[in-house]
Amino acid sequence: MESIEQYVVEEKLYMDFIYDFVVLRHELGLTQQEMAKKSNVLRDKIAKIEAGIYPPNIKSIIKILGPLGYTIKIEKIQSESIK
Repeated sequence: MESIEQYVVEEKLYMDFIYDFVVLRHELGLTQQEMAKKSNVLRDKIAKIEAGIYPPNIKSIIKILGPLGYTIKIEKIQSESIK
């Protein structure tokens, strides 16, 4: 059984991802519709990711970020990131 602490860490990391996803879109000056068009995905999918309704898989993230000149990477979790 998964511990509550592990669940909290995973949720925090997921919420951090969503925040970064939204911030990136705003930094690029894109609406959800523009991001969707550039990435060839439905705007509804972008909206659901941003609302935390749709947890995207890695392929979806790459499909969205790649055409915008971004990718994902694996990096060590900093201890202050999980507090």
